[in-house]
Amino acid sequence: MRVEIVDPMTQPVPTDWEVFRKQEGLIAAWDADALTAVAWCSTRPIRLGIVRDGGRVAAVFSGEVVGLPPRGGRYTEPGALPPLGWFNCRMLIGFTSGFVFAAELPEGDRAAVLAAFEKSLRRRLGRHCLGIVYRQVTDDMVPVVARRHRPHIRTTPNTQLRNRWPDMEDYFADLPRDRRRRLRRIHEEAADGTRVLAGAGEIDPVQAAALAQATLRKHGSSEAPLPVRYFQLLGGAEGVRYFGHLAGDRLLSFDLAFDDGKRLVTTVTGALEVRDGGRRNLYFDLYLREIDYMIGHGREGCEFGKGMAELKQRFGCELIPQTAVPAAW
Repeated sequence: MRVEIVDPMTQPVPTDWEVFRKQEGLIAAWDADALTAVAWCSTRPIRLGIVRDGGRVAAVFSGEVVGLPPRGGRYTEPGALPPLGWFNCRMLIGFTSGFVFAAELPEGDRAAVLAAFEKSLRRRLGRHCLGIVYRQVTDDMVPVVARRHRPHIRTTPNTQLRNRWPDMEDYFADLPRDRRRRLRRIHEEAADGTRVLAGAGEIDPVQAAALAQATLRKHGSSEAPLPVRYFQLLGGAEGVRYFGHLAGDRLLSFDLAFDDGKRLVTTVTGALEVRDGGRRNLYFDLYLREIDYMIGHGREGCEFGKGMAELKQRFGCELIPQTAVPAAW
């Protein structure tokens, strides 16, 4: 097997990355140009990995080298690495694991692919990296990465709503009465005086980046804000779906979601504070717009991501267990 570890700030992502992404039906969050834009505005060095077997891509990997936080929250420099850290293997924008195997790869070969990737990553990062942590791993993949008696630690679960309704009326009817009344009211009031985005392919990238950054700051997140370029690159891309509310041309709220033909996957969100001209409860209506899209387009479900699990369960979501698997070199 041949492995290529790519620093997207200093190296072009090989063309077969995109071929593999489209061939395997991966959402646009895995787009090579979009990941490169993320790398240029990250406080942690981003690395991508491609494992080839017999000239064909067997798997792709993404993640970041995590060390002590940089002073002042500065962006990482091209080619830079922390003095000491570990590799967080995860999907950079989203809530799932940072590796995808080719559908045609025999399950028995997955361990060899992982071993080849880890060996190459260890050589590339050298003494700067103590090991790897596979994050956001689903139960079906834990046996693959937790070999050799590696520990596995339960982490915050993902949330998912399974589609079981013919229309929104039936969805509302399934909710407890008081919750049904409140969510109906939110849904109706959100459309009053706003222009609703319900699966749009594009959005104002400057406003979206600003709202996403403001939302990160509100919640005290240490994550670096996404650049305007990220939203520019995704505009009009296959499967990109925006949900939101506008007052005139001003963006009040938005969610960036990806539709892979089977499910809707939500990722980045942002909402204007009421004191800054926003509206109450638009965040909740974003969920309802996405549920409406899921039902109307016959998708199997909608992934709502990590965090606020109790709130999301009120919309009917179930918890999807996720695990972290550390592996020291």
